[in-house]
Amino acid sequence: MFKHIKLLVLICCTSSVFAQDPIDSLRNVAGDQTGIELVKTFNELSWHYKNRDLDSADYFANNAIIEAEKLKDDRSIASAFNSKASVFEARGVLDSAKLYHERGLELKIAIQDSLGMADSFNNLGIIYDEKGDYSEAISHYFQALEIYEEKATEFDKVPMVLVNIGIVYKKQKEFDKVLEYYERALEIYRENDSDFGITITTGNIGSVLLNLKEFEESIRYSEEAMQGYKNLGYDRYVPYMLINMAVARDSLSDYTKAKQLYDQSVSLFEQDNNLYELSNARIGLGSLMTKQGDVSGGITVLNEALQMAEANGFMEFRVKALKELSKAEAQRGNYRAAHDFSSRYARGIDSLFSKEKTEAIVEMEAKYETEKKEKEIMTQRAELAEKELEVKRKNNMIFGGFGLAFVLALIGYLLYQQQKLKNRQLRKEGELKAALAKIETQNQLQEQRLRISRDLHDNIGAQLTFIISSLDNLKYGFKNMSEGLESRLQGISGFTSQTIYELRDTIWAMNKNGISLEDLQARITNFIDKAQWANKDTSFQFFISEGLQKDETFTSTKGMNIYRIIQEGVNNAMKYSEANEINVRIDAEDSNCTVLIEDNGIGFNMNDIETGNGLNNMKKRASDIGGVLEIKSKDKEGTRLQLRFPC
Repeated sequence: MFKHIKLLVLICCTSSVFAQDPIDSLRNVAGDQTGIELVKTFNELSWHYKNRDLDSADYFANNAIIEAEKLKDDRSIASAFNSKASVFEARGVLDSAKLYHERGLELKIAIQDSLGMADSFNNLGIIYDEKGDYSEAISHYFQALEIYEEKATEFDKVPMVLVNIGIVYKKQKEFDKVLEYYERALEIYRENDSDFGITITTGNIGSVLLNLKEFEESIRYSEEAMQGYKNLGYDRYVPYMLINMAVARDSLSDYTKAKQLYDQSVSLFEQDNNLYELSNARIGLGSLMTKQGDVSGGITVLNEALQMAEANGFMEFRVKALKELSKAEAQRGNYRAAHDFSSRYARGIDSLFSKEKTEAIVEMEAKYETEKKEKEIMTQRAELAEKELEVKRKNNMIFGGFGLAFVLALIGYLLYQQQKLKNRQLRKEGELKAALAKIETQNQLQEQRLRISRDLHDNIGAQLTFIISSLDNLKYGFKNMSEGLESRLQGISGFTSQTIYELRDTIWAMNKNGISLEDLQARITNFIDKAQWANKDTSFQFFISEGLQKDETFTSTKGMNIYRIIQEGVNNAMKYSEANEINVRIDAEDSNCTVLIEDNGIGFNMNDIETGNGLNNMKKRASDIGGVLEIKSKDKEGTRLQLRFPC
């Protein structure tokens, strides 16, 4: 919910001639221009209007494309594509923005325009960030940063990317990293007296302070940034700061003021047709309305935000909307809907912040920093080697008269051997640094995994246990409780208990880099033993083929998906089949593994059933591990569920 403003790059740079009144001056100049200069002016007009009037910005971007294509000049066409993409990005139409940036990047690569490539990498990073693909976003940002640090002649390129990198880390909740990148950017902007850069970075710092619960400071920074945007004439960024202040007021229990600020931001984003920010603002407004007791109204606003996020691919806000809808439905007692939203939220958050994505982001930064340091070391060593050679050349000249031919031959041989030794040492040092960096990264990831699992166990697990205890106390405290209420309390208690078991399974998987077949066997055996205890009239059998090695290891994600599919299959058999025999078998054939779950129950007609969430989840898990899930059943003939996947 806490918003940052990302820095988009336009290929052309605004001329100082237009500093006083850029739009009027550019319009006047455009009438006398042709060719490449006219394309540049159209791009400048589109850029300035992007912060004020998106329809006008789109008009001039289209004119820039038309004029550039007439010229058949790849550089001009690429810059015009960038203008068009920036308009789509401002409207929140991310797929179209991505398409135009990619078309521009292809042209820049073809003409070897390195700085233009860096601009496109940065802009594509923003698109991937807003689509929730953070590993791709950070990859593009670091590609842009590497080029800017080496070749940029304009001071504002490097801090621009530093701010955008900080935004990605904020979404990963690495707030120390966020402040590190923002402060680096702010220092550069202040050194160069950049009012625009200072304003944006100040606003972003105000957003980070919300996460650090420094709400009064956040309001101060946000108000300062808002005034800066007004002074610059960029009123379309004002509602970003209004959202920051609304969140801070909400957290300080100033709900009336928070509601006013949310209403203002929603209205302004609607006027600007900024769908991306509008969906975020509606989530904040809907959550506040629910908190104030207007649950129905809040749910209506949250559903509008969810529909907008899903329709436009705003994954981050889709997940937020699902979370708030789950809480709102639970607040009004609609636990089935709350559970449905909660399940969708869990799947969405897993996709958005998966372990693999987090690892990719950390690895990207580590790779960038390692390469940067290695280049610096190599440069220093090269300079040192050159100085040493210069000294030796001078010494050789002094003794040149004493057998010049012999001395030169000897020195040449020694230099060759010395350089060979240095090269060998440099290679070994490089290998050692890479190994240390890899170990450090792995340690950090393991620490992060352990920290998350501890938090899940100590916080969420304890809270769920407290809920069960509270529900049990309610049943004993109210002796004359109606059957309906008692049944509902028992249902909630059972659901919470099941959630604890699933949480323990998740923590078990998180604490392992890999899950061996032996681990999986023990987990499944434990689950089936519990099922046997709960269903004494049903016989359970669990077999693992001798062709499978017990030290066979799966990734934690793959192992957990296999376990969940078996768990869901057995649960479905117990609930619906009326079977007195349920068998689970794991076999291996060539390079594939097969999981078979069979029962001798009543079966069902495949054409008469409607696919539910459980079956859809099983198929999705099978697809995630590269497998296929098949179900065969007939009335009175039992059911057979088979999962095939690569071992």
